[in-house]
Amino acid sequence: MSLRARSLAPLGGLLLLLLVLPGLASAATFHWHKAIRLEPIRNGGLDAVSCANAKFCVAGDQSGDITWTVRPTAGNGSWIRPFHVDSAGPITGISCPTPSFCAAVDQAGSIVYSLHPTKGPRFWSRPVRIDSALSVGGGPAGLTAISCPSARLCVAVDGAANANVLVSTDPTGGKAAWSTVALEGPATSVSCSTVTLCVIGGSQRYVSTDPTSTTAWKAGGALGNGVYQSVDCVGLRLCIGVGFSNTSPGLASATATPTGTWSAPVSVVADPPGIGSGLLDAVGCTRGTCVALDGFDNAYVSSQALKGIWSAATAIRPKSASQFNAISCTSGLCVVVDSAGVETTGILS
Repeated sequence: MSLRARSLAPLGGLLLLLLVLPGLASAATFHWHKAIRLEPIRNGGLDAVSCANAKFCVAGDQSGDITWTVRPTAGNGSWIRPFHVDSAGPITGISCPTPSFCAAVDQAGSIVYSLHPTKGPRFWSRPVRIDSALSVGGGPAGLTAISCPSARLCVAVDGAANANVLVSTDPTGGKAAWSTVALEGPATSVSCSTVTLCVIGGSQRYVSTDPTSTTAWKAGGALGNGVYQSVDCVGLRLCIGVGFSNTSPGLASATATPTGTWSAPVSVVADPPGIGSGLLDAVGCTRGTCVALDGFDNAYVSSQALKGIWSAATAIRPKSASQFNAISCTSGLCVVVDSAGVETTGILS
């Protein structure tokens, strides 16, 4: 089971959270293309995806393989056959700030990278273990996510009980090029919209306007009594986090001032949830509109996330049988991959 899947277990001992019911859906909508299977489910499913732009996306799976496309809206046949790049462990996060640089992290605490991501496995580095933290059970804590706003800055987080932030201004420079900062609790996700803004989600959120500084990560509070499962920031004026608590399967909080106040959590998933809805585990934003995903193939859309207004659930992958998702949004497009090896593209309209 992947780090992402394990982290979806509800938090224990949480107090009752008073929630605001979602309002009417905003006018912005997504047109979802027909879902396509990128690989057999026996490969373990897709854990990560990153789109450098609307014409270049890369996804990574539990077998250490990647697949890519330059036509994410073209349907069947538009993604190349997966090829193996990581022999150390399942890929848990990937970030491609440009088509000429991608970095992926894995469950063994290693990073692999490429300056020519589409040219095949020979053009990807060997795994370099940059994190030695251990899990409670004694094995590698593993890296859970990575975000690279440029090829000169990457920020990753691990799965330790008290997570570590790993930062490098030379991601291809080997283990010595990475510095480590300890946090006060677990981390599940990271989003760096620029080199001067990174947000980490987990048992609480952390914000930094200088990610390379060991003292610049500031705790900003929890998602009510829940956990931030996924965060996404667009520029310096919109950040959003989604997750869940023991009293709600789907919570969201957003801000226009990432270093300041975030909105009170709102319930995105109907409370109590309907049949066929699950925990929120991924979020991505483009052009001011955000898409949140739950573990049962549903998407929720908002162009007014700062006001806590979200659409009802829309099924985007019938019969996928997925358990968790990853999403990457850019230029009016969102690409979703899941643990069943299925991909779905949505276009903002």
